[in-house]
Order: sequence, then C-alpha cells, then structure tokens
Amino acid sequence: MDDLLHDIFHFDIDTYATLINVRVQIECHGQRNYSGRVYTIDPLTQSIVLIDDSSNRVHIVLRPDIIQLKILDRNSSDQSFKDPFQPTTSISIQNDESVSTRLDNLRSFLSSKRIPYQEKQEDNQRITLLIQNGLVQINAPYTSETIIGTNEIVLSRIKFLLKQILT
Repeated sequence: MDDLLHDIFHFDIDTYATLINVRVQIECHGQRNYSGRVYTIDPLTQSIVLIDDSSNRVHIVLRPDIIQLKILDRNSSDQSFKDPFQPTTSISIQNDESVSTRLDNLRSFLSSKRIPYQEKQEDNQRITLLIQNGLVQINAPYTSETIIGTNEIVLSRIKFLLKQILT
C-alpha cells in the first residue's frame, strides 16, 4: 500500500530542517554542481535554496535535479552569514531627535494625503506606524529601508508616496 503514495508523503521535514545553515555540496543532472549554505527548503516541492559562500549568490535547486547531496560542514554559526534578502545598506544609529522629527513629518504627510494610519507602541518604546490595517508598517528610524509590507502593490504605492519626504 505504501508504494501507491506519492513521494511527497515520504518527505521527512525534520531531517531536512537539520540542513538549514549547513554547508553542502549538491551534484545535479547535467554535470552541474553547487556548493554553499542551505538557506531554506521548500517542504512542498523539496527545492533547496542555497547561498553560494564566495559570491553570495542564491541558487534554487529543484528536487528532481538532485543526484547527491554531501554535507561539508555542520558546525556553522548563524551570525557569520550575511542574509542576501536583507537590504545591503546599514542603518546607522541615529539620535532620538532626528527620529522623532522624521516621525512627526510622516504623521503630517500621511494626514495631509488623507492616508489612514494607526500607531503601535513597541516594547522598545518606539512607535510603529501601521497603514491599511497593518499591510504596511513603518518602523523606527522611519527610513525607506524600514518600510515593510505583505501586499506588494500597497507597499510599492506607499513607498512611492513616502519617497518625497524620506529622502
């Protein structure tokens, strides 16, 4: 009876979860080889997102292409890796006066454009501005790098509007 099940039902997520942040080498069909750190694994397709150590490039290796996976190094520290999906510009620590000035400017701008927003007090005594019931969040220090959202269309429109005052 087990032979009738699709391969997806034989996938052990716990085994694959131990590969995250581990350096591996993957041999694929067509004499292609990839090596790097496993960023994540898609549990549905079993595709591996691999970050090349030397170039910081992202490779998505599809499960049907994988011939062999070798573990190169399990002793990897999470802090030593640069996340390629985070912005490369670093946010400098800014004084409270400039942050509060930017927050006041954002409040005035959003009100003048009649964009409804809510304020949420964070644990670190900072205020997060929520737009469209939290679809877009503007976090301290209120720069273009700290605008995040779940809806790409709303996020891009808000970023375009706020580009005028955040530059």
